Amino acid sequence: MNKSLSTRLMYSFMAIIVIVVVGITAGTSYLIADYFFKIKEDELAQKGHEMADTVEYFVTKDNNRYTLMRYLIAVDRLVGARIWLFDDDYNLLAASNIAADVDAAGKTPAASGRVGTGKPDVSIPADRIPVYEYTTRLAEEIKSGQVSRNVNNILKDIYRGGSVRSQIYHPYFKQQVILVGVPYGDKEHPRGAILMAEPLSGFGGFLRSVYIFTIIVGILALILSLFMVRRLSRQVVKPLVSMKDATIAIANGNYSRRVEVEGEDEVAELGNAINHLSTELSNYLGKLARMEKIRRDFVANVSHELRTPITIIRGYNDIVSDSMEEEDPNKRYCNLIDSETTRLERLVRGLLDISRLQSADKLKVSDMEPLPVSDIIRNVVEKLKVKAEPKHITLMLQLEEGVQVMGNGDQIVQLILLLGDNAIKYSPEGSYVRYETKLYNNGSFELSVVDNGPGIPEEDIPFIFERFYKVDKSHAQSSSKGTGLGLAIAKEIVRMHDAHIEVFSQLGAGTRFVVTFPAVSVVRPGEES
Repeated sequence: MNKSLSTRLMYSFMAIIVIVVVGITAGTSYLIADYFFKIKEDELAQKGHEMADTVEYFVTKDNNRYTLMRYLIAVDRLVGARIWLFDDDYNLLAASNIAADVDAAGKTPAASGRVGTGKPDVSIPADRIPVYEYTTRLAEEIKSGQVSRNVNNILKDIYRGGSVRSQIYHPYFKQQVILVGVPYGDKEHPRGAILMAEPLSGFGGFLRSVYIFTIIVGILALILSLFMVRRLSRQVVKPLVSMKDATIAIANGNYSRRVEVEGEDEVAELGNAINHLSTELSNYLGKLARMEKIRRDFVANVSHELRTPITIIRGYNDIVSDSMEEEDPNKRYCNLIDSETTRLERLVRGLLDISRLQSADKLKVSDMEPLPVSDIIRNVVEKLKVKAEPKHITLMLQLEEGVQVMGNGDQIVQLILLLGDNAIKYSPEGSYVRYETKLYNNGSFELSVVDNGPGIPEEDIPFIFERFYKVDKSHAQSSSKGTGLGLAIAKEIVRMHDAHIEVFSQLGAGTRFVVTFPAVSVVRPGEES
C-alpha cells in the first residue's frame, strides 16, 4: 500500500528518534558500567593489597582460624564483597560468607575439652584446629570440579605473581560478580591468594532503573515528536500538494494558476520556478496564438485572392481549348492546364473551408437541427460509388436506424463524405469500405468508417489531422493525390459539434476512424418533438 509523503516523513523521524534514544541508552549504560566496574575493581584491588599483610599474619602466626574468619567477615561487611582465602596448594582456608562456621567456632567445645565460652581456644595447635562444616563443604565443591576450572585458572595467574580483574558468572553465588584476585606473602613466591567477589545485583537494579527511565523518556519523546513531525510534514507537504495541483492545471491549459509561496527556502524557490514557468508558457502560447491567427488570416486572404485568377485562367484555357481541333498537339497542354487549375481550385477551396472552420466557435443551438444520420450516409454512399466502382471497392452499411444527431447538415455531410473518400482513396482494389453506427446505453452515438487498406504507421497517427500531412506509405500505393486537408477539415467539423474523433490502425490490416457524439447531441428513436 502506497503511503503519503507526510506519513513516510513521520515514520522516518520516529525511527531516527528511536535509533538515537536506543543508541544513547546503550552508549550511556556501557560508559556507566565501564566506569563503575573500573572503580570497583580498583577499590577491591586496593583493599586486597591492604589485606595481604594481615592475612599472611593470621595464616603464619595465628593458629586459630576463628580470628581470621572474623577478620574476613569484617572486611566483607566493610566493602560488600565476598572473600575467599586460598593457600598455595589451591586449598580453601576460609570464606567470609560462611558465617555459620563462625557461629560454630564460638559454640563448639575446643579440643581441650572445655565448653565453648563464646570464642575458641587460641592455644590449640594449628593441626588440631577443627575444620568447620560449611567451609569444608565449599572446599569440597571446588575440589570436585563444579567451580574448580575457573578458580584454578584464576589462582594460577595469581601464583605467577599477577593479579586478576574480571567480570564473570560466579557458579556459587549464581550471578554475575566483579572478581579481583591478589596474592599474599612473597611476591615472587606467593603464600596464597585472596579472591574478592562483589555481586552485581545492585548495579543491575541501577541499570534497570536507567533503562526504565530511558524508555519513559523515549515514549514521551516519540509522542512529542509525533506532533512536531506531523506539523513539520504538513508544512513541507502542503506546498508540494499546491504545486502538484498547479502543474496539473497548467498542463490542462490554465496558465493563470499560481502557487502560493511562503518563505525563502528550497520549496519556496521551487514554487517561484513553477510560477515563472506558468508565466512564460502563457506568454509563449499567446505569441503562438497571435502567429497562428496571422498565418490563418494570411492563408485565408491568399486563398480568397487566388480564386479569381484561377477562375480567369481556367476560363481562358477553356476558350483556347474549345477553339482547337482534336488533332491539334497543343490541345494536350490545354487539358493539362485544366487538370492543374482544377486541383488548385480544390486546394483553395479546402484552405478556405479549414480557415473558416478554425476561426469559428462551436455551433450555436440556432445553427443546429436534428439530422437523420442513416439517411445522410446512404446519400453520401451513392455519391461515392463513382469513385469506388473503378477500384471495385464494395461500400458496406451497418447502421443504427432512426437515430438523429443535432448538428449542421452541410458540415455533417462533408464529414461523412471526407471520411469515406479518404478510405476509398487509400484502399486497394477489390477491398471494402464499411460505414457503421451504434447507439450506446449512455446515450452517446458512434459513427465509424472502416477499411482494409495498408494501415497507418503508429508514429504517423498523432499527425494525420494536421494540414498537408501525408503518410508516404499510404500515398505510395494511392492512384490519386490528395491535398492533405481532408482530415484536418474533418477534425474541425468534429470539434464544432463538440464530438470526438479517434483513429485505430494496424499495418496491413486496415484503419478505423471513429467519431463519437455526446449524449446531449443525440436524439433517440421516438424522442422527436
